[in-house]
Amino acid sequence: MDREEVLAKSRLENRCWDERERMMADEAGTWGIIAVAAAVASIFLIRMLFKGGNPYDLLAILFVYLAAAGAYKWRKTRSGWTLLIAILYGAVALGCLCAYVVAG
Repeated sequence: MDREEVLAKSRLENRCWDERERMMADEAGTWGIIAVAAAVASIFLIRMLFKGGNPYDLLAILFVYLAAAGAYKWRKTRSGWTLLIAILYGAVALGCLCAYVVAG
């Protein structure tokens, strides 16, 4: 590929976002999930220590996120280990959802 072909391909791939915007979106997503994890952990602790009840719904939320993030990472890397971890997270998420339905 010559220089013009590389530039044309880069423009095509980045037609909606430039590299800076993509990096900011990735970082915003990271900070967003940190906030969600902190909120879920806080609710989990309050429920377990003060209110009683089971945490299956909150655990399902966290494991669904981990499974989805792992699936996306696997899609990009095609790593067998990443696929295995994503499947395990998905299985735990399904288990927590089932426990939530059964136990309430």
